[in-house]
Amino acid sequence: MSVSAAYQIQVPVNEIKDAAGCNLYVEVAGDHLLFGILDNNRREFIALQYVNLDGFNALNHCKEIIYHNEWLARSYNKVVVIYYFPESLLIPDSLYDEQLNQVSFDLLYGDLKKGELLMDDLPDWNLKNLYRVPVVLHQLLGTHFPKGHFFHAYSILLKRCKISGLRVEGDEASLVFYPNKLLFALFRNRQLQIVQTFEYETAEDVAYHLLNVCRRFDVNNEEILLKISGLLDDQSSVFAELLKYFLDVQLERRPEAFSYAEAFDAYPPHFFSPLFNTALCE
Repeated sequence: MSVSAAYQIQVPVNEIKDAAGCNLYVEVAGDHLLFGILDNNRREFIALQYVNLDGFNALNHCKEIIYHNEWLARSYNKVVVIYYFPESLLIPDSLYDEQLNQVSFDLLYGDLKKGELLMDDLPDWNLKNLYRVPVVLHQLLGTHFPKGHFFHAYSILLKRCKISGLRVEGDEASLVFYPNKLLFALFRNRQLQIVQTFEYETAEDVAYHLLNVCRRFDVNNEEILLKISGLLDDQSSVFAELLKYFLDVQLERRPEAFSYAEAFDAYPPHFFSPLFNTALCE
């Protein structure tokens, strides 16, 4: 099977003398696989790959990459795996009952899909994040990374927002763009209102989803702060459409806690900042 990386930033292999001195951060979804490598000694991100998975054979495509990619075959100091599957249930700590996990999840999403139920504890938000991932995928990654730490993308986003800080008063939203989908979280006075994934095909789709959320939560679209990261070109029709309706739009920067291989300068700073920020959430 031919595997090509949509974005590949990589220093020569001989510059990494000991992978045990590096951390590996992996994000896996139904349509993509993204991973980056942090050199702990230099506090520098030195490599990154983003691969679009075959939509009709995503699991086997992912398996092929996991087994045969030279970077993923090494032994790292630490491995963090982020699952980005939209089936997630955020439960307040005061209402959480482990015995009701399966029942609650099936009530919301149905029981036709069989998967592994996992849970992230979010003490800073007084929440539990219950989510479902494909069983075979979790077995694959658990076997390949036996000491891996596993989280959901919503959990990482909430941790990142808590670390970076939120507006004391007013509304703000964090948007992480991927090809044809958008991770969206809305906050009011530092309190989470909603976190959700929207799929889109056109710029108008994105505007519709965001304006609809503003209507539902009584948000003034001219006053809300939008913090944008991920694979969104600031010259794109989507970005232009956002500027029609939202006056306070910021593109996130790469975290200053790390340095970056020179090859990263060929890409907009906000493109991969969500993955880099994962390293701040440990």
